[in-house]
Amino acid sequence: MTVDDLAVRLKELTEEPAPPMALDLDRARRVGGRRRRLRTAATVAGCAAVVIAGGLTAVTLTRSPATPDAPAAQPPQPPVVSVAPAPADDPLVAKASFGWLPAAFTGVEYGVGEHGDYSLAIGRGDLAPMIWLTVYDKEPPLDRLNQLGGRAVSVPARIGDRTGYWVTANAEDPINGGDAYLRWLTADGRWAELHGYYLDFPDVQQALLRVAGEVTIGTKAVPLPLHVSSLPPGFRLADGQLWRRPDQDRVPWKLQLYYSVNGANVVIEVAPPGGYPPKMGNPKCTTKNGLKACVTVDLPAAAGLDAIGGLQGLLDRITLLGPDEKNWTTHVIG
Repeated sequence: MTVDDLAVRLKELTEEPAPPMALDLDRARRVGGRRRRLRTAATVAGCAAVVIAGGLTAVTLTRSPATPDAPAAQPPQPPVVSVAPAPADDPLVAKASFGWLPAAFTGVEYGVGEHGDYSLAIGRGDLAPMIWLTVYDKEPPLDRLNQLGGRAVSVPARIGDRTGYWVTANAEDPINGGDAYLRWLTADGRWAELHGYYLDFPDVQQALLRVAGEVTIGTKAVPLPLHVSSLPPGFRLADGQLWRRPDQDRVPWKLQLYYSVNGANVVIEVAPPGGYPPKMGNPKCTTKNGLKACVTVDLPAAAGLDAIGGLQGLLDRITLLGPDEKNWTTHVIG
């Protein structure tokens, strides 16, 4: 890995995906740890033997032939079909869902809001394998994060019956040294993209093609472990995440919903007992039905919580549905 390559990779880490608002210190800690691993890898290896992020295992790939700098063949644009509206009573709605995943992946995370909408297949360990699935209304720029140093090229690919392409800095290496981007035009006229890294399993290129081929495009309400009878007026969801990071969070999953209201930030967090406590303010918590719920606010007066009994009043509106995901609901609010 050259100094330029490392600089490009570090730039990506500052741009994708950003921590929700300024409150999520857990994610900031993990991103910081990932940056430190990158610096350590560059110092220790000092040569091209270090693969992207200093933690990828070399794999034998079956590469399809490609012509350097060849633009991706684009099919005629189909008519854009209307997309079903997201359910109003579920704050966490995915734009696309995974079908088949390699055995290295143990769960799927979801995120919505001001810092991006995504589904994320994730595995275990400090360098957990990750595949981000994102849907765009229009085709993104080839190098949408300007992270490939002006060398971005497309390598044509076939995803099921759809035409797509890899985005890479080297047409001879479609999966871009293990930091892979695969993009395709969906049947409804939008664009889907997989971004995978830390992919420690054989035949990465073929595996990603299969993952893409079995993605389902379309809104999907994600079942959540709580029901909220109502929210005070003016509450707007800024960010929401359902994480599955037991190696970092000490719990198998964690739900965080960040709301904005009158310049204040209100956070609702639900997880099994035993995880890290909320990092903002003085949380009000309860443990019921095998789950722990906490609510926090940075500006209580601005949030208008006094009218419902403060944080305790908000907490009283939450019913916890237990750790068994079969009992979770998509009818979350109201």
